Amino acid sequence: MKTKLYIKTAFVALVSIAGLSSCLKDNQHYVDFAAAKPLVELPAATGVGANGGLFEAVALDISDTPIPINLMVNVAAPKPLSTPLTVKISVDQAALTKYNADNSTSYVLLPADYYTSTFTTTIPANQNSSNIVINIKSSLISPTNTSYVLPLTITDGGGQQISNYKTVLYNVQVKNKYDGTYTASGSRIHPTAGTFTFNYDVAMGTAGATSVSGSALADLKTDLKITVNADNSVTLSSVSQPSVALQPGTVNKYDPATKTFTLNYYYNSAAPRLISETLVKK
Repeated sequence: MKTKLYIKTAFVALVSIAGLSSCLKDNQHYVDFAAAKPLVELPAATGVGANGGLFEAVALDISDTPIPINLMVNVAAPKPLSTPLTVKISVDQAALTKYNADNSTSYVLLPADYYTSTFTTTIPANQNSSNIVINIKSSLISPTNTSYVLPLTITDGGGQQISNYKTVLYNVQVKNKYDGTYTASGSRIHPTAGTFTFNYDVAMGTAGATSVSGSALADLKTDLKITVNADNSVTLSSVSQPSVALQPGTVNKYDPATKTFTLNYYYNSAAPRLISETLVKK
């Protein structure tokens, strides 16, 4: 009985394989990928990878030296081309206008004098990709401005067909070197209620060329803005506690080696709440 079952199973498997082979060779459904035409594309526009997609936010350090954005151009083909291929991109205002209309946003075009580029790259023979370099003058961008977008579209595929994945919109923003997540720890001494300790992580975002702000005011976790001076001493301000001031004779500084803020401050001068706090960048 078992022998018959094995023979029957083997027969069914062989028939299935034969049927699959027949389907693959069916002229009506068979796709010869080897004969597919090359497509010129922007991988950043395909949504592949953590930062891929049509709209991509790019946060750059504030620098007097232009910072490059490398935009990869790829030739999707069964095998690399045997000759070099020159591809050109252009700034596409229409793409930005459409994005704003489709998403009810109000992004504006990055000013032309904020960047430089040849907007051209040549993919060498027997290779699939090459980068177009866009140099951004980040020092010209205000840290509080998050509305600038540089929309780029492939406009010349060098004679090859251009893919639908041809456009990317870079939302260009800037951040300073103090921007990041910190562990805030310390104590707040209330004149009558005693001492309150705290330890938590907080995001401190760029608020100026040498300033960061976040919900880092002691255990209250309200807003605190820290500005680093040329000698690494710091000044503080707060919207929720406008009386914030440094405790006289105490250390208030930034240590670039350990990326640590040491703060000793108070608020409410009539009945001071004394705060000792460190913020260590993670």
